[in-house]
This record gives sequence, structure tokens and C-alpha cells, in this order.
Amino acid sequence: MALAVAALGVALANEPAWTVPSAVAEAVRAAADRPVGERIDVATRSFLGLPYQNDAAGEGRAPDLDPPARYDRFDCLTFVEEALAMVLAGDPADAPEIRDQLRYHGPPVYEARNHFMEAQWIPGAIEAGLLVDITDRVGHARTLTKLVTPEVWQNWRGRWRFSSLAAADLPLGTWTIRYLDLAEAAARAPSIPAGSVVVTLRAERAWSPVITTHVSLVVPPSEPGGELRMRHATRMGKQVVRDDRLGWYMEHLRDYVNWPALGVAILAPVEQGPRVAALVPDPWAASPLAEAEGDLPRFEPRPIAPYLAPDDPSSD
Repeated sequence: MALAVAALGVALANEPAWTVPSAVAEAVRAAADRPVGERIDVATRSFLGLPYQNDAAGEGRAPDLDPPARYDRFDCLTFVEEALAMVLAGDPADAPEIRDQLRYHGPPVYEARNHFMEAQWIPGAIEAGLLVDITDRVGHARTLTKLVTPEVWQNWRGRWRFSSLAAADLPLGTWTIRYLDLAEAAARAPSIPAGSVVVTLRAERAWSPVITTHVSLVVPPSEPGGELRMRHATRMGKQVVRDDRLGWYMEHLRDYVNWPALGVAILAPVEQGPRVAALVPDPWAASPLAEAEGDLPRFEPRPIAPYLAPDDPSSD
């Protein structure tokens, strides 16, 4: 396995940053008949250790001159988009078609990009049939309702980051999202299916249109009987693509002090095209669990401890 990963890394270094590395494409094709979680693991294994870069992709033209895709660095969302595009496409060469369905609600232009996870990206991916919300099939979920008005956008301090968007392009109205609170997320972590998309939510603030701050992928254990892993491009620690134990991450969410975490939403990829006919009955067809009851659990937040590499025994 180490030799295979090294070979993928060499191929990645020798090819343009904006094309799917041929070794990655070949690995994804070889895993085409395996479950989606294993395919995501295969597709992204060679990206481990690559640097995090905020806003890593764009349209290749003004106002965002970054390339539409790159495979030498990622932010959390571009990492998830590229992984899903490669494994849901009939062939990795067709990944741009899936990527554009995830990234845009119209033509591939900046104004039609799904900039906002809660109001655009998540509902768009569900409407396109690429993802399904399985939050309330994993655990006892709660519902968050968010109202966004023109005044919210006008007063939001982060508005400057989207200065190229006209007011008419900003999403307005009421949206809802299902989530597992922090205690439920930690308890249910072993039940989250490999291949799932984990969306991290923060406490709702009336003056902000944003509540999602991170998105990641669940991959199978590295060895039989091991713990599920969360693979993500993150600003934590060394700011690279890395694996963390999924259970550790769910516990870690309790430690955010300045902007407390609220919980997580869980989305699952929907198989596309010919692969659908070969599937066993819908793996996400389980009945929803009962609603969560009672007040949100309260935790005493702690300053986040210094980063320790996942392979360091002391990090356990």
C-alpha cells in the first residue's frame, strides 16, 4: 500500500495541477465496483498531506481567476467536491460534469456558484440527486430554522468577501437543516456510513447568514475492526489534507470557545448511472429515528489543545 501511495504522489507531482492525475483516475477505475466509501478512500488517499488553501478554485476568469479544479491543494469544500465528482461520475474523466452540478445552480459562472452551504450547496446537491440527507437515519435529529433577510446581508461583517455578488444574487428567505447535537453526534459516530459527507454547524447567530464552517468525508477504517476516519482539508494543525479519528472529531467539536459548535448534518452520496442497477436495495432507506427531545446538551468548552499528528500515539 505504501508503494502505491508513493506512486500516486509521484504522478501528482509530474502532472498539471488542474487535471485529474492519471494514477488517481486509474485507481478510481480499478475500484469502480467497490462501495462508495472505499472508492472515496482510493480517490483521495494520495491527497493526504497536500496543503490547505482557502478558496482554492474558481472559474478561471474574473472575478475569481483560480482554476475550476486543482489537485495540488484544497480547501474543505473543493476537496469534498473533487472526491464526490470523481467517484460519482461514470468515469473520472467525466468528473467536471458532477462537479459543476454540485458547485453551481446555473451556468458555471461566479454569480451562479453555490457559495453558501445551508442555503445553496446542500439543497442544490439534494435536488440534483447527488446527495441524500441521512441525518435522522443516523441518530435522533433536531431541526434548525434560519431566516435570512436583506438586512442580515447588509449588516454581516463577512459580506466583503462576496463583494462581487450583487444583492440580487444573495439567497434570501427561510431554510431548515437537520442536525445531530454534539452529544448525539459523538454517540452515533460509529454508525455513520463510510462515504458520508459530514457538515459541521456552529451556533446560530441572528446577524450572520452563515452557520456551516466545515465539510469533510468519512472513509473506512485503515484496518479491519478499526475506527472510521474523517478525511478533510483543514486549517487545524499543519493545515493539510489529513485523517482524524471520526469519534475524536465529534468530541473535539465541544472545545470551540469563541463560536461554539452546534452539531453535524450527515449527507450520503447517491450512486449514478449504470452503477445504480447493480446495487443492493437502497442503503439509505432506513426509517428516520425519533426526534431528539429536551434542551441542547451543555458542555464546558476548553481551549483547543496543540495539534498532534494522527499517527502519534500520544494523540490518542
